[in-house]
Amino acid sequence: MKSKTIFLFESIRFFVQDNINFFNGLILVMYFAGLLGLWFEPTRELFELATPFNLVTSIVLLFLAQRKYSPSFWIFVSITFLVGFFIEVIGVKTEAIFGTYNYGKTLGFKVLEVPLLIGVNWIMITFIVNYFVSTYLIFYIFTSKVTLFFKSVFSAALMVMLDYLIEPVAIKHDFWSWQGDVIPLQNYIGWFLVALPLCMLFQYSRFEKINKFAYFLLLAQLLFFGGYNVLMRLFEH
Repeated sequence: MKSKTIFLFESIRFFVQDNINFFNGLILVMYFAGLLGLWFEPTRELFELATPFNLVTSIVLLFLAQRKYSPSFWIFVSITFLVGFFIEVIGVKTEAIFGTYNYGKTLGFKVLEVPLLIGVNWIMITFIVNYFVSTYLIFYIFTSKVTLFFKSVFSAALMVMLDYLIEPVAIKHDFWSWQGDVIPLQNYIGWFLVALPLCMLFQYSRFEKINKFAYFLLLAQLLFFGGYNVLMRLFEH
């Protein structure tokens, strides 16, 4: 039974990698559909219900597109999930890390008042942002060598910028809510301080960083959250 399960998993994995252009296009279509579906009132509730499915699909495809697995890859995944999830638990309970906030219903099943998918989201965002930073040649334009620590700091800053785009959408669709509907500066400082060690874990880990899906998932996230922010600025003021 175990060998059949492994064979099925490997078959699916190779299928995704052999048809990666299709899945790259699929994720862009999914996020564009999500953008329109959440924006228009008649379909909003349906697409809010579909949010966990979209997040699970994203992370599953990201994992399947990873060319090789290794112990250090799974260590990165496990630590990032645990740190991301439990730091949110501490944040909700104590209000000392990100500020005063609570999670809504949209992200699904909760443990200790935090959706389990939040840990998954920390994995996804940490991976795709750091993957982009670690593989793009822009960091070799002005210097012959960029340190892993610099890449980690830059990646953490980009994660904060992405969170800045996520926040208005998350509030509008009950991912989470802030006291007084005000996002405190503390949230972004907290995000950077949590993201930095996770970025360092990615950058210093030795697992093979070849994943042709990661770029497109990052692009899909930027188009979705960036596009939604543009719509809100154009039509809600």
